[in-house]
Amino acid sequence: MALLPVTAVSLPVTIVYTALLAWGFWVGVHQIYQGFRKPQELLNPLFRNRIAIWIFTAHIIVVSLVLFINGPLALHFKSRLWYWGGAIAILTSSLPVAAYFNRNSQSFGNLIGRWVRLRNLLEVSLHVAVAAAAINWFHYYVLLWWIVAYRYLDVGPRRLFQTLYNTPEKRERRPWAPTLNWGVIATLYVLAFLAVDNRKVIYAVPPAASRPLHVPQSFEIAIVVGVNIAIALAFWVMVRIYTGAGPAASETAPHLTGSTERS
Repeated sequence: MALLPVTAVSLPVTIVYTALLAWGFWVGVHQIYQGFRKPQELLNPLFRNRIAIWIFTAHIIVVSLVLFINGPLALHFKSRLWYWGGAIAILTSSLPVAAYFNRNSQSFGNLIGRWVRLRNLLEVSLHVAVAAAAINWFHYYVLLWWIVAYRYLDVGPRRLFQTLYNTPEKRERRPWAPTLNWGVIATLYVLAFLAVDNRKVIYAVPPAASRPLHVPQSFEIAIVVGVNIAIALAFWVMVRIYTGAGPAASETAPHLTGSTERS
């Protein structure tokens, strides 16, 4: 794949962008390590549960594969099938994490908690808008390298600035720290968009205008559908194990017991 021009602006932007990506990825990997080996050190105590950390691990694997492999290939070959297959996989793997393990407000403050919810709403809306509009591969490029990549871009700074107020004593001494943290990650959000929109990340390359749209074969459709079904089933099973039998179990148990006794 071709690279964008190396300039006095694009080189430092690419270095910072890559460092933030690597930092966020490392935080995710380290959290997985803590969940399995040192659960007492976790910032989010919900991941001390073994099934919960497995769900998070699977989520990180899906996001990483889509961001670093599937997404760039889908852009390069202009394959809507592969791009949206990856987007659906990320959505499927994100829903359980957001529904059961979201503690941004508790860990980082209410301001960042509200910011994350609004950001998620914006990002889903942008994906829907791009999917519904006429094909513009530059929009797909922005979605991948801004919105999908931002799942890693802000993680390191957000964790770093959280150490300024990660105890009640520190929070009392520094009531401004949560606002500072939000200011940093919100600024990164805007700067990441500007860097991608202006094509300043050397290896984040929009697809060539001359390349024709990829026409998927039947086996490709079967692979994408099959992989997404497998991902959905895997997460459904893990969530089912995590949540247990649920309130309906108390309703069905007497009937099952009665039928067993009659038999």
